[in-house]
Amino acid sequence: MSSSTLVTLDGLRRDLGEFARLAEVRYDPAVTDPVLETLADLWTNSAVAVRTTTHPVSERDVNVRVMNPGAPTELITRLRAAELLTYTGHPMEELLAAVCAAGPAHAGVDVALTGGIQKIWLIFPELMDVQRMLAFPGMPESARAHAAHLSRYGGKIGILAVDFAARTMNLYSNVFEPGTLDAAEIATILADLEFTAATEEELGLLGGAFNLYRTFSWTSPRMQRICFPLRLQPAHFPAHLHPVLARFVDGAPFADPATRGFVFYTAYGPTDRYYKIQAEYATAQRAVFPGGTAPRVN
Repeated sequence: MSSSTLVTLDGLRRDLGEFARLAEVRYDPAVTDPVLETLADLWTNSAVAVRTTTHPVSERDVNVRVMNPGAPTELITRLRAAELLTYTGHPMEELLAAVCAAGPAHAGVDVALTGGIQKIWLIFPELMDVQRMLAFPGMPESARAHAAHLSRYGGKIGILAVDFAARTMNLYSNVFEPGTLDAAEIATILADLEFTAATEEELGLLGGAFNLYRTFSWTSPRMQRICFPLRLQPAHFPAHLHPVLARFVDGAPFADPATRGFVFYTAYGPTDRYYKIQAEYATAQRAVFPGGTAPRVN
């Protein structure tokens, strides 16, 4: 995004309405406006991305996420003071506090257009060892049970995200070069987890993944989901896989149309798969990445 391109709240509101239309999702400004106004300095001066999924329309949402340049505790305090984030004594709150206190981290917040605050992200400028991450209080036992998997594939933790809406947690590996995971390894990962198998086309695409992340809950011993993301230019995006992907690639608004970029995700679970698309709406080149390594754009 060029220095002359400005993001305004009015412009962002307008564009969120268009993202909602493309995704066939209801957009209620009364849900998002309190977050936009509370964090106005972030939306207009930081990295912003917008994401949706190929879930059935009745289960689909649009999420907008923004980076916070200050300490994670500052972001959390602002959201709680504005009564946009409520603590209830869930273990994820203990986990979030412990990790925030353990060392430097950048933060971000993920807002669902239909539900408000969803996730808080912690991005580590210095990658964290798997065993250190798993030792924090509040960590789900299901994550600890997958220590060998986390160490084998990726080996370091670059991002922790806690989902206040779904009561789940994501652990993201370090960023690696596309091609680090080949088709055979991805097929083995899914088979070992007893997850839905990837198609041949998906395996061909996912060799370009720049990391992987896993989702755990506090109520199940199983990993809930594993996801493989790729950064792609519009011309290389597999938009043919689903109509909502095609609509986003063709029509997603950007703060600066000259910097159109997307992230494609394929997520697998025990019984299904789905795709996600993220539009790098604003200042993508100033986004913070774990370990300071930006994923390559294919």
